[in-house]
Amino acid sequence: MTAPTSATGRAARLRPDDVLRYLAATGWRRGRDYGRGQIWELDPPPGVANPHPYEVLVPLDQRLRDYPLRMTDLLETVASAEQRDADSVLGDLDLKWADVLYVRLNEFSLADLAPAMTGLRDLALAAARAVDAKHAWDFVRGAEVGYSRTGVPVLTVRTVLTPDVGEPVERKVTRTMYEGVLGAFRAAIGDNESQAYFPIVNGYRATRPTLAKEVCAALARMGGRKRSGYELRFTWSPDVPFKGDQAVFEFTPRVLGEVARAAKELRDLS
Repeated sequence: MTAPTSATGRAARLRPDDVLRYLAATGWRRGRDYGRGQIWELDPPPGVANPHPYEVLVPLDQRLRDYPLRMTDLLETVASAEQRDADSVLGDLDLKWADVLYVRLNEFSLADLAPAMTGLRDLALAAARAVDAKHAWDFVRGAEVGYSRTGVPVLTVRTVLTPDVGEPVERKVTRTMYEGVLGAFRAAIGDNESQAYFPIVNGYRATRPTLAKEVCAALARMGGRKRSGYELRFTWSPDVPFKGDQAVFEFTPRVLGEVARAAKELRDLS
């Protein structure tokens, strides 16, 4: 089976860095170097007939003559592993003018998905309100939500950036979301420098109390009643360079407990 012609043309325009970000976020692991490329592997789900891992070759040089063919092969393999069509996978692989937040859930059922989606919406809304309260819901409605399953369930939230002079407003929102998550996470794991922003311990007051309160509440809500753990991973469009201090956040049940406590403290302070 080969990818459709339209998908083949778009696959040829994929950038290696974008593909590598996607593979790292969705459970693939780097295997070995192979010429001017890298081999990445993914273990199949338990119980499948073929126990051997999926393998893709990521070409790292877009000047290669067979670059379009190699990217098309990669697209076909990823689509097969995720049991999706090539066009939907392409939308996730192509990060041109788009920031993407990946949410890897430790448990995946209707009971887990509902609070995760609600919390994710509230997280985006909190950041959007902090940037532009009047158009906050427009940002939330414009975010594209997707799903992939490569051994573990992964939700994706794709934010398309509007090319502009300076920082696009959509990037201001995703950056604010990131800064809120960073502050909450570091405070929850005991980073005292974060306490001034997210008061996990009594006696501290947040410099942006509304944002802090809403972010903590959203993160706690994403874990549901059972406080099921999850991972957040931020990836940034290379068209608007940004390098955060930390890209991946592992919210374990213990960390979620601290975040929930912070949300209550902030609610009581308001």
